[in-house]
Amino acid sequence: MAVPRVKIDNSRLLARMKKYEKVTGKSIGSTLRRNARLLAVNLATSTAPYGKSPSAKKLGERAAQNDILRVYQPGKDTKFLYSSSTSSFEESIKKTVTKNIGLRDAILGALAAKSSGTLNVILRNVQGFSRIYAKDSVDASFHQRNRNNYGRVRRNSKANEVVLNTSDLKSYVKARQLRVGMTKASWAAAAIKVNADIRDALSGIPAWVKRHVSNVPSAVIDNAESITPNIKLTNKLPWASFAMPKNDMNEAIRISRQKFYKAMGIEIRAALQKA
Repeated sequence: MAVPRVKIDNSRLLARMKKYEKVTGKSIGSTLRRNARLLAVNLATSTAPYGKSPSAKKLGERAAQNDILRVYQPGKDTKFLYSSSTSSFEESIKKTVTKNIGLRDAILGALAAKSSGTLNVILRNVQGFSRIYAKDSVDASFHQRNRNNYGRVRRNSKANEVVLNTSDLKSYVKARQLRVGMTKASWAAAAIKVNADIRDALSGIPAWVKRHVSNVPSAVIDNAESITPNIKLTNKLPWASFAMPKNDMNEAIRISRQKFYKAMGIEIRAALQKA
């Protein structure tokens, strides 16, 4: 799996940085660090869930919930933070088992008693339900096994585990939702490690991303003072390469480089006018 790395290094940009240092008397290194910090913030913004507003956080939380409910089905009705088309197993039984009243009552009775053993014995012998398994609580490993390389469960995946303890399922959903923003936070952590000479390295980073900064891996290789100055930023989370399409990353880099180039040009012209 490719690890997302960004290296700020461009011959045209380098030429302007050298001119900038000569004309303004300011250090290339400090200027490059400020831009690297800004790039890290831009990359955080461009990482899923895209943006930094409360609505972006909600999109991430909703995606986390829906992903979980593609493999787990609550035994009985329960309310989640966001509405979902996933119905409870109890509700589906009432709708689908209409002819065999005895079977329906047996299944509903096992649900009411929260007896996974009894329910599994019944389901093993019913066509259409034999691949469904009832569990007393959430088996997190089952969720992990059903996720693809992008960390998501396929949309057409059918829930085949019924969780009888619906409060446990709800707690699991909340716990996963608290992870929203982690991938963004690794870029934010890199923004701090760049050590740019600004007051707040996390300016522009929302609180729901900042909460993860101290717990995620990132790396910065600073060669800003070398003959060919460059700074390399790395998001070291194992799934980071799937959280941002390559085109989005390239666009974030292009915009950051363009802004940096333009800003130096403005300062160079101002310095020359004063001379």
